[in-house]
Amino acid sequence: MSYVDVRDEYISRVVSGMTFAEVGGLWGTVNEKVSVAHRYGATSLTMIDITSEGSELWDKFRERMVGFGITDYQCIVEDVCKLQYSHPDILFDAIHCAGVLYHHINPLQVLISLRNITRKYLVLTSAITQSVIENEKGRYVIPPSGVIFVPALDHREFEILKQYWTGFEVRAFGLTDRVDYRPDDFGPWWWLPTAQALSAMCESVGLRVQESAHTWGNNAFTLLLERSS
Repeated sequence: MSYVDVRDEYISRVVSGMTFAEVGGLWGTVNEKVSVAHRYGATSLTMIDITSEGSELWDKFRERMVGFGITDYQCIVEDVCKLQYSHPDILFDAIHCAGVLYHHINPLQVLISLRNITRKYLVLTSAITQSVIENEKGRYVIPPSGVIFVPALDHREFEILKQYWTGFEVRAFGLTDRVDYRPDDFGPWWWLPTAQALSAMCESVGLRVQESAHTWGNNAFTLLLERSS
């Protein structure tokens, strides 16, 4: 039985006959979902990413679209939190966003901005934390309602989380490598919510949870969200 990415499954349910945009899909290139939306009948396609025009990531994305025979799509270079100022009338029926929330200094503003450009559906994925992480470095506990502010980790907490995440062969700046944080730097991991906290964050900004699933060994959480009227 072949594996079906839950993000693809959620997109397939909502995108037919819809305008579609992906936010932050350039990293890794092959994980983009524009081609998935095309496969399932989206009427228009847009990639939105903060990566500067001229980057090889944009080149690789365009090459990938050529490989799928996709020529009719739009590219927008912008921080999603600034999108409504630079494109005040922008709105899409369905949006996919993964791997952005925990890299941004203001995750609630990211969710508000995503809601503001979503007409109907948002498929959202974020890395999350377990409530209890225990290994040879010690025991880290956070309540189910909690969110880790990664820059605040002390030495012991950092070592516990580093041990945990390196076990998944993850290099996460801030978690597995100490970094100097800057508010305009989207490379480090800033936040790690629990699944419960992430769901509540979405609901609090007017995005109703329709369905959700744990992925990546329970280290990520994908939600199918519907914009509240």
